[in-house]
Amino acid sequence: MQKKSTTEQALSRKYPEQVVLVTTHAPDGRLNVMAVGWVTRASLDPAMFVLGIDDEALTYANIRKTEEFVIAFPHEGMARQVLHAGTHHGHKTDKIAATGLALQKASKVKAPLLADAVANFECKLVTITQPGDCPLIVGRVVAAHQNKNLKLKRLYLVGKNYKMAGVRAK
Repeated sequence: MQKKSTTEQALSRKYPEQVVLVTTHAPDGRLNVMAVGWVTRASLDPAMFVLGIDDEALTYANIRKTEEFVIAFPHEGMARQVLHAGTHHGHKTDKIAATGLALQKASKVKAPLLADAVANFECKLVTITQPGDCPLIVGRVVAAHQNKNLKLKRLYLVGKNYKMAGVRAK
């Protein structure tokens, strides 16, 4: 049985919610990482993702300029890095250096893979649209990678105030 509520009250029941790390590179080669909670699959064939990213973010500027990025699924041991990447701005700090994230060369894009992630998806920009207050970035997957350790649990937001935990499908 449903009861009437505000949108905010109903959204408080959204957890668990996925979180990803998005890596980008600037035209000058400088790298950046950002935590993104607004992410979903947009197509199976071809494989595509949609990201909701604030238009003031360095990640957004890098994607607009280079038209490529990497989406990484962090594992449960990466919560500290995800929190840092999501609460600091790339315009002001080198978040990759600050977090100590291990990088790996991508095969099709210049943005790096995150070596310890559960999986990485190299993406080329398809389009950017802005139906509301947040730009939606659609990227086509041009290469995919998975961690050799299949026992890693993927990190999810499981509650308010950045509460995170690992989840693994059996």
